[in-house]
Amino acid sequence: MLELPLIAKSVVSHFQQCVREDKSLVPYHAAIEALAVQVSMPFSMDTSPAQYVSFNVFTQFLEGLRKVLPSEVFVSSLLGSAQRAAIELDFSNLSAQGFLSLFPFEQWSVESSSQSLKLSFLVSNSSLNGIEAELFLIVYSHAYFKSQQTDIDKPIRYDLVSVSASALSELRIQTETPQYLGQTETCISYNPIDRDCSIKALATTTTSTFKVTQALLPYIGRVDVDLVMFGQINRMGKRTIQRALSEEGTTFRTIKEALSFEFAKRVMTEQDYSISDIALHLGYADASQFIRAFKRANGITPLQWKKGYVE
Repeated sequence: MLELPLIAKSVVSHFQQCVREDKSLVPYHAAIEALAVQVSMPFSMDTSPAQYVSFNVFTQFLEGLRKVLPSEVFVSSLLGSAQRAAIELDFSNLSAQGFLSLFPFEQWSVESSSQSLKLSFLVSNSSLNGIEAELFLIVYSHAYFKSQQTDIDKPIRYDLVSVSASALSELRIQTETPQYLGQTETCISYNPIDRDCSIKALATTTTSTFKVTQALLPYIGRVDVDLVMFGQINRMGKRTIQRALSEEGTTFRTIKEALSFEFAKRVMTEQDYSISDIALHLGYADASQFIRAFKRANGITPLQWKKGYVE
């Protein structure tokens, strides 16, 4: 199965909104917009039916953001967006399982006793290419836990999977709080509280087909992403993708065509786009090529489908 971690579109859209609305980031807006294009961040996500986006792509955006922003500004933006998310994404009403489903966690848990209180999470190896992704997941996990247990104190220890002491030093993050690098899982330790709040949430198994579908969907009708480009922006080889999909009896082309036709049907019913415009948006050479492909998959032409839908 592909190691293709996903993060909820709602979380990414909210983070981007926070970046746009943060007045301290105004001098960096042009560089941030250029960065989003450079790493192929999905755009116009508000109009996309996608539920998730690639966490690998979002991680590259975070890595670039740390280079664009001064260290203290980068850390402040992470903390501020997480605090806003806790309120605006209604973390207090999310179960642990619901929270886990928004992020690329394989496991998210809290161990509580009279002597200790520890929040920990596991993600796939490919999810933590840099310290930026781990810090992002830490501040959002803390914000969620704080929304559930409002009387917890500040963290007293961090255990990080990341091994780069220099990167952590550059960010100047709470040097008074002990930080231990190169651990097997990410942990945040707190002073114990007078009740048991232990919980454990596990991610449900998803197929490679689902992962590729979700990671590709935000680009459909906006950017023509082929297999090579998809592999590049997700930091994986095209043969790895092909092999995983073949094991499930499908191909990248089959998935892309199905998503393209769904996009075409949605646009034909909701907007007054011509067949030529739709074909162009979907990366076809011309309208006739799109019509042939649509008819091959659906048995009728796009106009025949639209006429039948309207009737």
